Amino acid sequence: MKEYDYSLDAIKGISCILMIMAHIPLYFNGNERVFQIVAGLAPVLFFAVSGVTTTLQARRRSFRSMLSFYALFAVIGFSYNLMWRPDIQAFKIMDVPQIIALGVLSVYLLEKYLKPPLYLYLLLSLIAYSVHGFIGHRLPDFPLKSVLFTETIGFTYFPWMFAFVAGIFAYRCSNRVNLILALCAGLLLAVVSYGGVHEADFVKYNMSVQYLLLSLVVLFGVFYLFRRKKSYTSTNLILYFGKHSLLFLFTHLFLILAFDRLGLGRLYIVWMWGLALVCTYAAMRILLWLGRYIEHYMDHPVPWVLIVVGVVAVPLVTSNRDFIILAEAVLGILFSLNYKKLSSLMSASPSSRPLPATQEALHDQA
Repeated sequence: MKEYDYSLDAIKGISCILMIMAHIPLYFNGNERVFQIVAGLAPVLFFAVSGVTTTLQARRRSFRSMLSFYALFAVIGFSYNLMWRPDIQAFKIMDVPQIIALGVLSVYLLEKYLKPPLYLYLLLSLIAYSVHGFIGHRLPDFPLKSVLFTETIGFTYFPWMFAFVAGIFAYRCSNRVNLILALCAGLLLAVVSYGGVHEADFVKYNMSVQYLLLSLVVLFGVFYLFRRKKSYTSTNLILYFGKHSLLFLFTHLFLILAFDRLGLGRLYIVWMWGLALVCTYAAMRILLWLGRYIEHYMDHPVPWVLIVVGVVAVPLVTSNRDFIILAEAVLGILFSLNYKKLSSLMSASPSSRPLPATQEALHDQA
């Protein structure tokens, strides 16, 4: 059994910092748009690490426990969707929590029952994109099309499944292969962009070939860099964000929305990045401290039933956008502080037994 791998937390931590840059509600023009385009790749890294950690869970979790947990993960995750879009239309859009649930369950089934060879994970990532690029837009509407395919907005199964399986390949292959693939993807990106770069080619939802290649450059390049690093200090701020990435997801978004509501969006962008980062870190420290006083209540199903009901009911009983954002942020943060409790409730009995030290560390990481 491998020891705790800090490189995975580091990659998640980098994706958290990129989220800050991507989610500040300012829009650049010209060459400055590069910042937002690159920062918008944060989900690629986040999904890639989720794919890797799922392979660890597949060794000791039953499919029933995984399915029940990630079904609730997706439903409670609508609290995040509702912070972005505070009305009932948010339930129709796939966002980060829902694609994580689908991606994790898919990887679990692959790893648990098919055990594909390493090269097949790379092939599957290209197939996932190809289904999106060559088939999705040709299909007529059908009930699950908004879950599987997108043309406007949302993290749908195709093409975003590519990041989950590509992450597994990047983690398991030799690090030299990561470097070679990053360089090859960069060369191909230069070739297909020859003659001019168009901003529309780098809109992530309706993913173009250029966006896929840029994603692969970043994915393989980041895995190369962080797997190359041999040691990490436990007090590293990037590791802290990575370890508590779900809490970061809700906290940073609420603060950014609050800053925008207060009119702070007029500040110089670099000041906004710094303010959001510092305040998110401080808020996370406070929330984790406060969480110690309520965590023992989360060992029982009743609080989780109330959270699920609350997530769904809030936008149905009020149209006040500020109240919806605040209520969903509270529910989402409560979930992010205690999701491991929910995971334990959903686990089969073998996984509920005390784990050896190295296995416990991997459980925390997964």
